[in-house]
Amino acid sequence: MKTSKKIFAALLAVMMIVMMIPSVAAAGYSYTLNGKAGYGVTVYQIATYNETTGKYTATNADIQTILDAGNNEKTLLAACDALEGLTGGTEVDFDTALSQTKSVTAGAYYVKVTKTPAGVKSVTNSVFTLPTDKGLNTITVNVAGKVDDDQPTSTKKIVSGTERVDEISQFIGKDVTFELTGDLTGTASQNLKSYVFTDTMSTGLTFKSVDTVNLVKADGTTTKDIKSNVTVSDVVDNVFTVTLNDAVLKAADTYDYAKVVVTYTATLNAGAVIGSEGNPNSAHISYIDSYNNSSSTEDTTVKVYTAKLNVLKVDAANGTTPLDDAEFTLYTDETCETVADNGATVTTANGGKASFTGLAAGTYYLKETNAPAGYTLNNEVFTIVVSANGTIQNEAEYTVTVEDSKVVVPQTGGMGTMIFTIVGLSLIACAGVLFVVVRRKKASK
Repeated sequence: MKTSKKIFAALLAVMMIVMMIPSVAAAGYSYTLNGKAGYGVTVYQIATYNETTGKYTATNADIQTILDAGNNEKTLLAACDALEGLTGGTEVDFDTALSQTKSVTAGAYYVKVTKTPAGVKSVTNSVFTLPTDKGLNTITVNVAGKVDDDQPTSTKKIVSGTERVDEISQFIGKDVTFELTGDLTGTASQNLKSYVFTDTMSTGLTFKSVDTVNLVKADGTTTKDIKSNVTVSDVVDNVFTVTLNDAVLKAADTYDYAKVVVTYTATLNAGAVIGSEGNPNSAHISYIDSYNNSSSTEDTTVKVYTAKLNVLKVDAANGTTPLDDAEFTLYTDETCETVADNGATVTTANGGKASFTGLAAGTYYLKETNAPAGYTLNNEVFTIVVSANGTIQNEAEYTVTVEDSKVVVPQTGGMGTMIFTIVGLSLIACAGVLFVVVRRKKASK
C-alpha cells in the first residue's frame, strides 16, 4: 500500500512538471512595435541566445564581436545598418494596426524601416535583445518616435549684401545673385537616390554661373563644399537644374548635414519687364528616397524689378509742341557730375521723346545738357526717385516734361540794330566832313 502511494505521488509530480512545460513556453519572449500609418518595418533576428550559457550566436562576425563585448546598442545598430542582403525577416505593416505584438525566441533583433510615405525627412532603425539587459522577456519599441516626417522645405532668396530678400531692384546689364536652400533628407543607412534643384528664371534674366554648392549643418556655421560633385544642366526655356551626384548621396557624412545651399548668378537683360510687374524667379527641390518614394517641394518665387524714366521735351510757348534734338543726362548727384548707370546722354526724337531704361531703385537728377537749335537751355535739375518696385515715385507715368523757350531774335522793321547802324554811319560821315573842313582851313593859311 505504501509502495502504491509512493508510485502515485511520483507520477503526480511528473504530471505536474509536464503540465508546467507548456505554460513556460507560452510565457516565452515577445516584442511590441508602436508605429505610424503609412510606415512598415521588417524585423530580422540577427543572433540567437542560449539561456543556459548566456551567450549569443550570430552569423555576422562584426555583430558577433559587438555582442560578445557587451551589446553596445549604438554600435550594434550601426553594424546592422551596414548589413546587405538581409532575408527572412518578419514584415510589419502599421496600416493594419498601429501597435502589433509578436512572439519570438530569445535572441538579438534588428528593426529596419522598409516602408514610408513620400516626403519623409528621415527614419532611424532599432535593435533590441530578448531577454533585455534587465532580464525582461518582453520589450516595446516605439518606431513612431524614431521617424521625422516633417515635410522638407525649400526656399529661394536674392542675396543683397549680407541680407537675403524676396525682392530687389537692379540695373539692366547688372548681375543678381540668387540663393537656393533645400532641407536634406535621408540618413547614412537610408541614402537618397536622387536630389535635384529646379530653377525657372524669367526671360528678363540670363543665367551666368553656379557659384557655390554647400552642405550646411543645422547650426548654420559648418559647411562642406560639394560643387565638384554636382551636375548643372544646360538652360532650356529659362529652366536649369542642379543635381547632387552619387558621390554625395552615397557618402555617409552627407547626412550629418541639414541643408543643401546653392548660389548662382544671372544677368538682368534688355528683355526685362519694366515696372511693378517685375521679373519673377522660382525654384523647388525634388528627390527620391531610399524607399523609392518621389517627392517635391512647392515653388518659392522672388522678383527682380527695374524702372524706365521717360522724358518729353516741349515748347514753353504752349506747353504742348514737342521738340526733338534736345539732349538729357541722368546723374546720381545733385551737382550733376556723376552719370548714373544707364543714365548716359539721350536725345529726344519722334515727338520730343527720350528715355532712360533699366534703372535700379534710388534718387537721380535729370538735366538738359543741350537744347534744340533756336531754343534756350533749361537749367532746372529734376529730382527723380525710383521705387524698389520699379516705379517712379514723383512723376505720373514715369514721364518728366521739360519746357524750353525760344531764343529771342528782334523782328525786321523794329528798332532792333537798325538805329545803331544809322547812328554809326552818321558818325562816320560827320567824321569825314570834319576831316575835309580841317584840311581846307590849313590849306587857306
